[in-house]
Amino acid sequence: MTTEPRSTGRSRHLLLGTLLPVLIAAVGAAVGISWLPELPDPVAIHWGSDGADGYGSAWTLILIPLGITVMFTLFTELPLAQSRRRGGLTSNDKFLVVTRHFLSVLLTVGTIGSLAVQRGLADASDAPNIGGPMVFGAAGGISLAVLVWFLLPKAVPSRFDVEPEVEPLDVAPTERVYWARTVHVSGPVIVLICAVVVLSVGTVILTSIASDGGLPFVAWISAFVVVLSIGMSFWRVRADRRGFLVRGALGWPRVSIPAADIAAVRVVDVDPTADFGGWGWRWAPGRRTGIIMRRGAAIEVTRRDGRRLVVTVDDADNAAAVLQTVRSRVAS
Repeated sequence: MTTEPRSTGRSRHLLLGTLLPVLIAAVGAAVGISWLPELPDPVAIHWGSDGADGYGSAWTLILIPLGITVMFTLFTELPLAQSRRRGGLTSNDKFLVVTRHFLSVLLTVGTIGSLAVQRGLADASDAPNIGGPMVFGAAGGISLAVLVWFLLPKAVPSRFDVEPEVEPLDVAPTERVYWARTVHVSGPVIVLICAVVVLSVGTVILTSIASDGGLPFVAWISAFVVVLSIGMSFWRVRADRRGFLVRGALGWPRVSIPAADIAAVRVVDVDPTADFGGWGWRWAPGRRTGIIMRRGAAIEVTRRDGRRLVVTVDDADNAAAVLQTVRSRVAS
């Protein structure tokens, strides 16, 4: 009885969620290639307030939308495949799917539109502003994302909603309980963060130099990005009689939940991409905030107002038991 709906849902996800965004980007690339004989060489690839101020090969604009769409689709497909095997896509999974469509349309319309305004020009410096294509790309991307959201199968409840509460520790009422850890992203993720930071900073600096931009300002922004990335990669987590405290390596961000405000404590299994859309300080449907450093066990603390904090930690069972003990003492 359930085979047909599940098969239909998978087919719908494959066609709408995976193939459609790639097809949109591929069609855009094909259109751009067909325009190559009509385009100046080089073409404008960057615009400032005074018009075109950066130039390069037309292939750059042609291939960027397709490359980014394919890479993002592949990057998000593995966790989504795991969710489908568990019974369906959650709201966060569906958000990842429709983000593919938004990116595909935004990049394709924006970049191909920037080529369209250069058709027939002898000099790319005469290219008009591309604000129009970018606005149309953003509007089209949002519209398609909303449409696909409703065409995909209905979201299934989050796995977190079915996890039982942990039991408190078997300790005397006068005994003190305390648990603390420093958590951080895994080595490969740190390498990935550093690579992205270096690539982004290098791109901005080179672009600024090419367009006579303000390098000192870029340097300040680059330093801020580096410091923020490091600060968000290491966290101190503590559970004791005062409640639950999580703070970044630099002292911020800082989340403190008093013991009297704790309504429930659970241990949950987290897939960073499927459950929160990635690593770091994240937000997800269901009033959840996540401090997600890795895949695996995490402690979920529910406040009395329904907000939830999820933190991936080693020894999550003991951390949750300590916090449950504290909550039980406050409630008694």
